[in-house]
Amino acid sequence: MPACPSLKFNFYVLWKKILRRKFFFLFLAGFILFLALFWWQGDFTYARRFFFYLFPYLFLLLAQDIFREEIDSGCLENVLFLQLNFRRYLFEKNLSLLFLGTVFSCFLFLPFLIGSIIRQEFSWSLFISFFMGIMAGFYYLTLASALGLKLRSGSNVLAVIVLQVFLFLSLLVGLTSLGSGRDLIDLLISASPQNSREHLLLFFFVAFWPNALVARSYSSLSLRLEIVFLLLIFLALQAWRLSRLELKRE
Repeated sequence: MPACPSLKFNFYVLWKKILRRKFFFLFLAGFILFLALFWWQGDFTYARRFFFYLFPYLFLLLAQDIFREEIDSGCLENVLFLQLNFRRYLFEKNLSLLFLGTVFSCFLFLPFLIGSIIRQEFSWSLFISFFMGIMAGFYYLTLASALGLKLRSGSNVLAVIVLQVFLFLSLLVGLTSLGSGRDLIDLLISASPQNSREHLLLFFFVAFWPNALVARSYSSLSLRLEIVFLLLIFLALQAWRLSRLELKRE
């Protein structure tokens, strides 16, 4: 089956599947309400900032149970997959979900873009932050997809969230000075490391919370390349594990 028709089929199946996910649309509605309340209170700048930091999670939620449900249900043994390789179908989900996540994100970004123009606060950096948010979202998508080959019932999404909660709790416990005498929070806000230990800490922080890349202080090329590198690793891991996947009849 040619690439374009297979992607259309993949997109159609995913869209039907997402329409049945009440939790995703509840989160989307809650997110819009949260931003609207900030905007209504007159704090447009903070509402826009929260949008940039939080919209990458839409990609994470879209990746809920991306693989195991179909693999375990036996639906991949359908005659449709006599022409379309099921491994290719599963891997192309990354592109379909990236497209859907980008479309949802664009619709949410548009009011802030128009508002910034009306308030004469427009800057090309808005597009840079939005693009970095898309990249962070794709990072979440590939990470959750890699986990989704083993975990099911949304456990892949839950695992990422629990890991991040553990990270932030660890930061709260570790609000002491680093060896260089600089405060930990000051380092994470400024993203200006002064030694190799602080560089390593920032690399770990961005790997666990890529949303930070939307901030201007995190415009370092090395941090952005780190996310691209990890993203490619997750995709390669998916491709390798899918190439070894065999459908087992019960």
